[in-house]
Order: sequence, then C-alpha cells, then structure tokens
Amino acid sequence: MADSLAQASVLIADDAQTVRQSVRLTLGQIGITRVDLASTVGETRRRLKNAQYDVVLCDYHFGEGMNGQELLEELRRTGELPLTTVWFMITAEASYEKVVAVAEVGPDDYLIKPFTGARLSDRLILAWDKKQLLRPLYETIGYGDTTGAIAMARELLDTTSAQPYRADLQRILSTLLLEDGQLDAARQMFEEILQKRVVPWARLGLARVYNRQSRKDEAEALLKSAIGEHGQYVDAYEELAALYMADGRLEEAMAVYEQCLSIAPNNVTRLQKAGNLASMLGQPAKARALLERAVNQGGNSSALAPETVLQLALAAKRDGAHSDADRYLRMLNEVAKRKESFAAEVVGTLAASLYSGKASDLDALERLAQDAEFTLELAVSAIMTADFICPPSLAGEQANPLAAPYRWLKPLGERFITSKYISGLLEGAAGQRQAWAEYLQKLGSDIADINKLGVQLMLAERHAEAVERLVEVARRTHNHRLMLSATHAIVRHLKADTVPSRDRNLLLNTANDFLARLYGTIEAGVLYSLQQDLDHFASFR
Repeated sequence: MADSLAQASVLIADDAQTVRQSVRLTLGQIGITRVDLASTVGETRRRLKNAQYDVVLCDYHFGEGMNGQELLEELRRTGELPLTTVWFMITAEASYEKVVAVAEVGPDDYLIKPFTGARLSDRLILAWDKKQLLRPLYETIGYGDTTGAIAMARELLDTTSAQPYRADLQRILSTLLLEDGQLDAARQMFEEILQKRVVPWARLGLARVYNRQSRKDEAEALLKSAIGEHGQYVDAYEELAALYMADGRLEEAMAVYEQCLSIAPNNVTRLQKAGNLASMLGQPAKARALLERAVNQGGNSSALAPETVLQLALAAKRDGAHSDADRYLRMLNEVAKRKESFAAEVVGTLAASLYSGKASDLDALERLAQDAEFTLELAVSAIMTADFICPPSLAGEQANPLAAPYRWLKPLGERFITSKYISGLLEGAAGQRQAWAEYLQKLGSDIADINKLGVQLMLAERHAEAVERLVEVARRTHNHRLMLSATHAIVRHLKADTVPSRDRNLLLNTANDFLARLYGTIEAGVLYSLQQDLDHFASFR
C-alpha cells in the first residue's frame, strides 16, 4: 500500500457499533490507523465540519431517516465535502448498483458486505491513485477558477497517465463547460459521449443544455425518457420539476417532486423545495408536513435554509400551534447563526418582528427588498409575516403608499410582479386582506402598463423615448420584466440612433447592470444574444 494512503485520515460512519469496530480493525490490518468514528448522520456532519478527512467509509443505511447516498449528495452540494476526499459507500444491498448507476453525485466506489481486508485495500488504492492524479484539478475547481479548471481538464485528457480516468475527466469537463455558459461546447461533448454509449449523467447534462438554449420541449422529452429508462434517476426528476416551475406549471412540478421523494424521501434540499412549492400552491398542510420532514432530517445540516424554519413558524401560527411556533423561532436563531447570508439577515428581521409583534420592525424591508439576493420566496414570507403582526384591516381601507404596511408592499410588488401568476402568489400571502390584494393588483397593473408602453414605443421605432420610459423605472424597482425590456430598448437605441459618447457609455453600463441581475432568471439564449450586442457596442468605445 502506498505510504501516503497509510497516513490517510479516515472517518467511518455507521449506526452499528459492531460494524464500526470491524471496519476499523480491517483498516488497522492494512496499515491505516488514523481513524475516527461516527454513529449518526448528525455526528458525521459535525465531524466533517470540524476536520478534513482523506477518506470516508459510510454505510448506505443509517437506520431510520437519511441514507448515505442522500448525505453524500448534501455534503457535496453544500461544499462541506472536498472533491479531494475519497468517499466509499458500504452496503449489504446489491441493488445499490441501480442507485449509483444514475446518481449525479456518486461515491468514488462502493463495497458490498461482506468484504475482505484485501478487497478493501485494493479498491481504496485504486480510488486513492485517481484522487491524487486529479487533485490539482479538484483544487482548481474548489478555488472557483472555472477557466483554469477547463484548461487543466482538457490538458489531462491528452496525457497518457490520465487515460484510465478518461470518463471521469469527460464528465468533469462537460459539466464545467455547462456551468461556464459554453453551451455549444458542452452540448457537443454530451452528444459525442451519448453517441458511443447511453450514459445517464450525459443525458441529464444535454437536457440542461437544451433547457438553457430555450429548447424546452427537447429538454422535457429527454428528461422523461431518462426517467422512463431509469426509474430511480432522482436528479432527472428534480431537473424536470425545475423546468416545470420555470414554465409556471406548478401542479406538474409538485407531482414530479412527490415521485422523486418517494424514491429518496429524506433529501433536505428537495424536501424544502417541495414544501415551499406546496405553500405557493395554497396547500398549507402538505407544506408543513414536508418542511417538518426537512427540519427533522436537516438538524445541523448547512442545507437547511432559514426560510424553511420561518415558513414552519408561520404555518404553526396559522394553525394556532403557538408552542410549536415558538420552538421554530428559537430554532431559527440557531440556524441563522450558522448562516452568514443575506437570506439569513432578512429572515432574522422577519423573525424579530414575529417575536416583538411590532409592525415597525418591518421598516427594514424597504432597504432589503432592493438587494439582488432578495428572492420571491422571501417576499412571500415577508407579506405573510406582515399579515400576522399588522392590525386588522378596516372596512373600506384605502391604500396609503407612505404608511405601513403599504410602504413595504410597494417595493415587493413592484420588484416581483411580472405576471398574473406571481401577483396571485403575493396576494395569497396577504391572506384575507382585500385592501392589500387590491393594492398588489394595482402595482402589477402599473408595471404592465409601463412595460406595454415601452414595447409600443420600440415597435414604433421611437427608441430614445422607450429608453426614457423604461430605464428609470427598471432601475428603481429592479423588476425583471422592466429590466429586460429596458435592455432591449437600449440595444435598439444604440443600433438605430446616433448616441453621444457619454450617453452611450452610461447606457451600456446600465444595460450590463440589468443583465447581471437577470442572469439565471431569463432564457440563456436571450441573455447571450443581448450580451453579444452589448459587447459589440462596447468594442467601439
């Protein structure tokens, strides 16, 4: 055995003491002595947060609750498990082969019980050697240097020593290309892989490319085909649900999430997504059940979002379960301490207002709602919170944009209402307050009218007027619909009209700022086309 592996630090995660001791003894027999043990999912998370291990040997079944595969997915996606760490799954089920065959986040290897020390040693050496060869690539990815990682992966593909790991490198490279927005290069690579053999991860990658290239029908067909052939392909289910949600097909997305959760029922991230979706669909009982499962499975998980715990506190208050609401609010303080994020700051503000019962504590929403990281989900939570702590509405109440709660509703409505569907979500969050709902409808109508006028001016080739009408309102509200129309107006104005150099630079900066905020919210093809136009104009500065 290589000396470096003999010096490796190893974590054994298994709920059975006899198994932990047996595996530890086996490792000792092959020269590995730096070994720690964990008996629960929570303890495994804690150990991995507090120390970095070279190897993790994890049991697939942890008794009740989350299994090893779900834990691996969570740790990889939260970044708490470095790509350089070797993860071995240990299981007594030969059927695990079906799970790992279609897992987007899979272990480096797996062992079926019972196994000998020699078999463990041989398989560990193979996985270790691969990790050492690819370590510089993994570290570059970990640093966030996507450009450098792409160049390194391409170089490795041409080296003789890396040929045994060609499939791994192809997977890494194609995924990096997709993440970097090089959609044509990624598509070509996925298609070349699939021409040689049907690889589930390549099919999923190609579907993601199609989706970002606005080829949604092809993406949907590919995902359905993948699910039809591999019923346990949970990542394909999740991608299909995301496609439906982006299309506003929420009931279909909910049905897909339910199928996915029937296969992998304890994934914290998916439970939260499904719970929040149920809340949007006006299914409070289902939402609460799903979110409670997320909290029960999440425990000390970094994947557990503060918004989830807040939603549970609000649901408990709605149901009159005040002791549960207080418990969730206390838990929220602990979750917020672990999360140094903008979302945690917003949720902390909302939780503080629920504790105090003072409507004035929500004044911070006027500032927070302007931030690019303020999401529609946070807006829904904010309106639901306001509904709980504001005095009852009066009959015939008139909206006053300068007074609470309308001065909070105004930035939220103007920011997020881009369709009747989203307007309905925000109105639903307002409960039975008719005056609030009517005010939100009015805000949405005003946004639609401004956008309509801007589009009409563009069609009439009155581009400068369209820019004047759209840009200021888009900049103030950060409404995605208006920012997109304003960017189109700027591009048309620069193409068709003579614009002074100073104004030209200001317009280009404004349009680039808008596109930066629109990234990930509009179709990749539209974003790419607009960015190409802006880059072209910038070259003439």
